[in-house]
Amino acid sequence: MLNFQFLFIILFVLIPVQLHAFCSEPSAYLIYTPSKPSVPWCVNESNNTHTCSEWEIDSYYNALEIYRDDSQEFIEDLNRYVDEAVEYAQCRAGELD
Repeated sequence: MLNFQFLFIILFVLIPVQLHAFCSEPSAYLIYTPSKPSVPWCVNESNNTHTCSEWEIDSYYNALEIYRDDSQEFIEDLNRYVDEAVEYAQCRAGELD
């Protein structure tokens, strides 16, 4: 029994501090910046008028909705990455203590 305790103490002292705690680097998300849809050619933005068909207007509004959803997901991914980066930085700073 005494030999086991002695061996444990020797191994614990010889193992580097870095092995006691592992800092997980932030995940590299495949983040793309959503592209805002172009205003249809049939819209006159300066006069605030259009000559678009119902289908063209509906398609544009659908594209805007997809853009809003993609933008929200993009922001959530960025926030998750920032949170992980902060945790990683704190962990690495803790290794210096």
